[in-house]
Amino acid sequence: RIRDRTSSRARAMFCLAAPPVFVRPDSNASTTNPKSVKSRARVVTHATRRSGDADLVSLEHPSSRRNILISASLAVAALNPKQPAPALAAYGADAGMDTATSTEVTFSTFYGAASPPATYGTLGGTSKDKAKYSYDVPNNWTEEAPTKVEKGAGGQDSRWVLVGGRGATKAYCLTLNRAGEDGAAFGLTDKALNAIAGADAKLQEAVTTGKITSTQSATDGQTYTTFSVKQSTTPGEFLIKITIDNTGRLFAFVLVAPERVFDVERKTFTRMVSSFVTYDSVSQFV
Repeated sequence: RIRDRTSSRARAMFCLAAPPVFVRPDSNASTTNPKSVKSRARVVTHATRRSGDADLVSLEHPSSRRNILISASLAVAALNPKQPAPALAAYGADAGMDTATSTEVTFSTFYGAASPPATYGTLGGTSKDKAKYSYDVPNNWTEEAPTKVEKGAGGQDSRWVLVGGRGATKAYCLTLNRAGEDGAAFGLTDKALNAIAGADAKLQEAVTTGKITSTQSATDGQTYTTFSVKQSTTPGEFLIKITIDNTGRLFAFVLVAPERVFDVERKTFTRMVSSFVTYDSVSQFV
Protein backbone atom coordinates (compact mmCIF):
# COMPACT_ATOMS: atom_id res chain seq x y z
CA ARG A 1 0.00 0.00 0.00
CA ILE A 2 1.02 3.64 -0.49
CA ARG A 3 1.79 5.49 2.75
CA ASP A 4 1.16 9.16 3.17
CA ARG A 5 4.64 9.86 4.60
CA THR A 6 4.24 13.64 4.38
CA SER A 7 1.21 13.78 6.70
CA SER A 8 2.82 11.23 9.02
CA ARG A 9 5.89 13.45 9.47
CA ALA A 10 3.71 16.52 10.04
CA ARG A 11 1.93 14.70 12.87
CA ALA A 12 5.26 13.69 14.35
CA MET A 13 6.26 17.32 14.86
CA PHE A 14 3.65 17.66 17.60
CA CYS A 15 4.60 14.47 19.41
CA LEU A 16 7.19 14.15 22.14
CA ALA A 17 10.41 13.03 20.57
CA ALA A 18 11.90 9.76 21.76
CA PRO A 19 15.43 9.81 23.15
CA PRO A 20 17.98 9.99 20.32
CA VAL A 21 19.70 6.75 19.40
CA PHE A 22 23.30 6.84 18.27
CA VAL A 23 24.36 4.21 15.71
CA ARG A 24 28.02 3.26 15.80
CA PRO A 25 29.76 2.86 12.43
CA ASP A 26 30.08 -0.67 11.05
CA SER A 27 33.32 -2.26 12.22
CA ASN A 28 33.67 -3.91 8.77
CA ALA A 29 33.52 -0.60 6.95
CA SER A 30 36.52 0.59 5.01
CA THR A 31 39.15 2.30 7.14
CA THR A 32 40.74 4.16 4.27
CA ASN A 33 41.43 7.79 5.27
CA PRO A 34 39.86 7.47 8.74
CA LYS A 35 38.33 10.67 10.20
CA SER A 36 38.83 12.04 13.71
CA VAL A 37 36.14 11.61 16.34
CA LYS A 38 35.19 15.30 16.14
CA SER A 39 34.89 15.35 12.35
CA ARG A 40 33.17 11.96 12.04
CA ALA A 41 29.53 12.35 11.04
CA ARG A 42 27.05 11.45 13.75
CA VAL A 43 24.08 9.46 12.63
CA VAL A 44 21.06 10.10 14.78
CA THR A 45 18.04 7.94 14.31
CA HIS A 46 14.85 9.61 15.44
CA ALA A 47 12.04 7.10 15.70
CA THR A 48 8.44 8.20 15.85
CA ARG A 49 5.69 5.66 16.15
CA ARG A 50 2.00 6.35 15.56
CA SER A 51 -0.71 3.74 14.78
CA GLY A 52 1.83 1.10 14.08
CA ASP A 53 3.63 3.10 11.37
CA ALA A 54 7.29 4.05 11.74
CA ASP A 55 9.21 6.87 10.15
CA LEU A 56 12.95 7.13 10.29
CA VAL A 57 14.63 10.48 10.07
CA SER A 58 18.40 10.62 9.71
CA LEU A 59 20.14 13.80 10.80
CA GLU A 60 23.84 14.00 10.03
CA HIS A 61 24.67 17.56 11.21
CA PRO A 62 26.53 17.78 14.58
CA SER A 63 23.95 20.20 15.97
CA SER A 64 21.05 17.85 15.29
CA ARG A 65 20.99 16.52 18.86
CA ARG A 66 20.57 20.07 20.23
CA ASN A 67 17.77 20.76 17.74
CA ILE A 68 15.98 17.61 18.81
CA LEU A 69 16.17 18.54 22.49
CA ILE A 70 14.87 22.06 21.77
CA SER A 71 12.01 20.65 19.69
CA ALA A 72 11.09 18.25 22.49
CA SER A 73 11.10 21.05 25.08
CA LEU A 74 8.89 23.26 22.92
CA ALA A 75 6.51 20.36 22.37
CA VAL A 76 6.17 19.88 26.16
CA ALA A 77 5.58 23.60 26.66
CA ALA A 78 2.89 23.59 23.96
CA LEU A 79 1.08 20.67 25.59
CA ASN A 80 1.14 22.38 29.03
CA PRO A 81 1.15 26.19 28.59
CA LYS A 82 0.76 26.82 32.33
CA GLN A 83 4.34 25.78 32.98
CA PRO A 84 7.04 28.46 32.65
CA ALA A 85 9.26 28.45 29.59
CA PRO A 86 12.19 26.01 29.86
CA ALA A 87 14.77 28.80 30.06
CA LEU A 88 13.03 30.28 33.13
CA ALA A 89 11.80 27.16 34.87
CA ALA A 90 14.81 26.80 37.14
CA TYR A 91 14.51 30.40 38.39
CA GLY A 92 10.78 30.81 38.78
CA ALA A 93 8.20 32.37 36.54
CA ASP A 94 9.59 35.89 37.02
CA ALA A 95 13.22 35.07 36.29
CA GLY A 96 14.75 36.98 33.42
CA MET A 97 12.22 39.82 33.61
CA ASP A 98 13.54 43.36 33.59
CA THR A 99 12.34 44.33 37.05
CA ALA A 100 14.03 46.72 39.48
CA THR A 101 15.12 45.28 42.80
CA SER A 102 15.99 47.32 45.86
CA THR A 103 17.56 46.51 49.17
CA GLU A 104 15.13 46.48 52.08
CA VAL A 105 15.29 49.73 54.06
CA THR A 106 15.52 49.53 57.85
CA PHE A 107 15.09 52.37 60.33
CA SER A 108 16.73 53.47 63.55
CA THR A 109 15.73 56.25 65.95
CA PHE A 110 17.89 59.34 66.31
CA TYR A 111 17.68 61.21 69.64
CA GLY A 112 18.56 64.90 69.54
CA ALA A 113 19.81 67.08 72.39
CA ALA A 114 18.73 70.53 71.10
CA SER A 115 22.06 71.89 72.29
CA PRO A 116 22.74 75.66 72.70
CA PRO A 117 23.79 77.63 69.56
CA ALA A 118 27.41 77.80 70.71
CA THR A 119 27.78 74.03 70.29
CA TYR A 120 28.32 72.80 66.73
CA GLY A 121 30.28 70.27 64.71
CA THR A 122 29.23 67.25 66.78
CA LEU A 123 27.57 64.00 65.74
CA GLY A 124 25.66 61.24 67.43
CA GLY A 125 22.88 63.09 69.20
CA THR A 126 22.26 62.04 72.78
CA SER A 127 20.77 59.24 74.85
CA LYS A 128 17.05 58.55 74.97
CA ASP A 129 16.64 59.72 78.57
CA LYS A 130 18.22 63.11 77.75
CA ALA A 131 16.60 63.64 74.35
CA LYS A 132 14.53 66.71 73.51
CA TYR A 133 13.29 65.23 70.25
CA SER A 134 13.63 62.14 68.05
CA TYR A 135 12.90 60.88 64.55
CA ASP A 136 13.43 57.73 62.50
CA VAL A 137 16.30 57.53 60.00
CA PRO A 138 16.71 54.94 57.19
CA ASN A 139 19.89 52.89 57.06
CA ASN A 140 20.89 54.39 53.69
CA TRP A 141 21.19 57.90 55.17
CA THR A 142 24.28 59.34 56.88
CA GLU A 143 24.65 62.04 59.53
CA GLU A 144 26.37 65.36 58.90
CA ALA A 145 27.49 67.89 61.48
CA PRO A 146 25.96 71.39 61.18
CA THR A 147 28.48 74.18 60.67
CA LYS A 148 28.94 77.13 63.00
CA VAL A 149 26.73 79.34 60.82
CA GLU A 150 24.05 76.66 60.37
CA LYS A 151 23.94 76.07 64.11
CA GLY A 152 24.26 79.65 65.32
CA ALA A 153 22.18 81.54 62.75
CA GLY A 154 19.95 78.81 61.39
CA GLY A 155 19.30 76.81 64.53
CA GLN A 156 20.17 73.45 62.97
CA ASP A 157 20.74 70.86 65.68
CA SER A 158 21.09 67.72 63.52
CA ARG A 159 21.18 66.83 59.83
CA TRP A 160 21.04 63.64 57.78
CA VAL A 161 21.51 63.19 54.02
CA LEU A 162 20.64 60.40 51.61
CA VAL A 163 23.76 58.47 50.58
CA GLY A 164 24.50 59.19 46.92
CA GLY A 165 22.05 62.09 46.80
CA ARG A 166 24.80 64.75 46.57
CA GLY A 167 23.18 66.66 49.42
CA ALA A 168 20.01 67.40 47.46
CA THR A 169 17.97 64.99 49.60
CA LYS A 170 18.34 65.84 53.27
CA ALA A 171 16.50 66.15 56.57
CA TYR A 172 17.35 68.38 59.50
CA CYS A 173 15.92 69.50 62.80
CA LEU A 174 16.18 73.10 63.96
CA THR A 175 15.10 74.93 67.09
CA LEU A 176 14.25 78.60 67.63
CA ASN A 177 13.84 80.03 71.12
CA ARG A 178 11.70 83.07 70.37
CA ALA A 179 9.69 84.72 67.60
CA GLY A 180 11.57 87.99 67.33
CA GLU A 181 13.36 90.38 69.61
CA ASP A 182 10.21 91.08 71.59
CA GLY A 183 10.25 87.54 72.92
CA ALA A 184 6.80 86.79 71.56
CA ALA A 185 5.74 83.19 71.64
CA PHE A 186 5.56 81.09 68.50
CA GLY A 187 2.33 79.64 67.19
CA LEU A 188 1.68 76.79 64.73
CA THR A 189 0.93 79.25 61.92
CA ASP A 190 2.43 80.56 58.71
CA LYS A 191 4.45 82.99 60.81
CA ALA A 192 6.36 80.07 62.31
CA LEU A 193 6.89 78.62 58.83
CA ASN A 194 8.30 81.95 57.64
CA ALA A 195 10.67 82.03 60.62
CA ILE A 196 11.96 78.59 59.70
CA ALA A 197 12.33 79.56 56.04
CA GLY A 198 14.45 82.54 57.03
CA ALA A 199 17.35 80.18 57.69
CA ASP A 200 17.14 78.43 54.29
CA ALA A 201 17.15 80.45 51.06
CA LYS A 202 15.66 77.62 48.98
CA LEU A 203 12.89 77.03 51.49
CA GLN A 204 12.20 80.76 51.64
CA GLU A 205 11.83 80.86 47.85
CA ALA A 206 9.55 77.83 47.90
CA VAL A 207 7.35 79.34 50.62
CA THR A 208 7.13 82.62 48.70
CA THR A 209 6.36 81.22 45.23
CA GLY A 210 5.24 77.61 45.76
CA LYS A 211 2.07 75.81 46.78
CA ILE A 212 1.54 75.21 50.52
CA THR A 213 -0.81 72.78 52.23
CA SER A 214 -0.96 71.85 55.92
CA THR A 215 -2.42 69.26 58.26
CA GLN A 216 -2.55 69.00 62.06
CA SER A 217 -1.96 65.97 64.28
CA ALA A 218 -1.37 65.15 67.94
CA THR A 219 0.92 62.68 69.71
CA ASP A 220 0.83 62.17 73.50
CA GLY A 221 -1.05 65.45 73.92
CA GLN A 222 1.47 67.41 71.82
CA THR A 223 0.08 69.25 68.77
CA TYR A 224 1.96 69.28 65.46
CA THR A 225 1.43 70.98 62.10
CA THR A 226 2.90 69.46 58.94
CA PHE A 227 3.39 71.67 55.90
CA SER A 228 3.90 70.43 52.34
CA VAL A 229 5.62 73.04 50.17
CA LYS A 230 6.02 72.36 46.45
CA GLN A 231 8.47 74.56 44.62
CA SER A 232 7.31 76.35 41.49
CA THR A 233 10.71 77.44 40.12
CA THR A 234 12.80 74.31 40.76
CA PRO A 235 11.12 70.85 40.78
CA GLY A 236 11.24 69.76 44.41
CA GLU A 237 9.25 69.44 47.59
CA PHE A 238 9.60 70.22 51.28
CA LEU A 239 7.90 68.44 54.17
CA ILE A 240 8.05 70.43 57.42
CA LYS A 241 6.65 69.29 60.75
CA ILE A 242 6.63 71.88 63.51
CA THR A 243 5.59 72.02 67.14
CA ILE A 244 6.00 74.18 70.25
CA ASP A 245 7.37 72.34 73.27
CA ASN A 246 6.35 72.91 76.88
CA THR A 247 8.89 75.74 77.26
CA GLY A 248 7.68 77.71 74.22
CA ARG A 249 10.58 76.69 71.98
CA LEU A 250 9.84 76.07 68.30
CA PHE A 251 10.99 72.73 66.85
CA ALA A 252 10.91 72.02 63.14
CA PHE A 253 11.81 68.88 61.24
CA VAL A 254 12.48 69.70 57.58
CA LEU A 255 12.88 67.20 54.75
CA VAL A 256 13.66 68.31 51.20
CA ALA A 257 14.22 66.31 48.01
CA PRO A 258 14.03 66.74 44.23
CA GLU A 259 10.65 65.97 42.70
CA ARG A 260 11.80 62.76 41.01
CA VAL A 261 13.21 61.43 44.31
CA PHE A 262 10.04 62.36 46.19
CA ASP A 263 7.94 60.40 43.71
CA VAL A 264 9.99 57.25 44.36
CA GLU A 265 10.67 57.61 48.10
CA ARG A 266 7.48 59.30 49.29
CA LYS A 267 6.55 56.43 51.60
CA THR A 268 9.97 56.55 53.32
CA PHE A 269 9.92 60.34 53.59
CA THR A 270 6.41 60.34 55.05
CA ARG A 271 7.48 57.88 57.74
CA MET A 272 10.51 59.98 58.65
CA VAL A 273 8.44 63.15 59.04
CA SER A 274 5.59 61.41 60.85
CA SER A 275 8.01 59.88 63.37
CA PHE A 276 9.27 63.28 64.56
CA VAL A 277 8.26 63.98 68.18
CA THR A 278 9.47 66.22 71.01
CA TYR A 279 9.79 65.63 74.76
CA ASP A 280 9.21 67.90 77.72
CA SER A 281 12.12 70.02 78.94
CA VAL A 282 12.88 71.80 82.20
CA SER A 283 13.69 74.99 80.26
CA GLN A 284 14.70 76.17 76.81
CA PHE A 285 18.38 76.08 77.79
CA VAL A 286 18.61 72.65 79.44
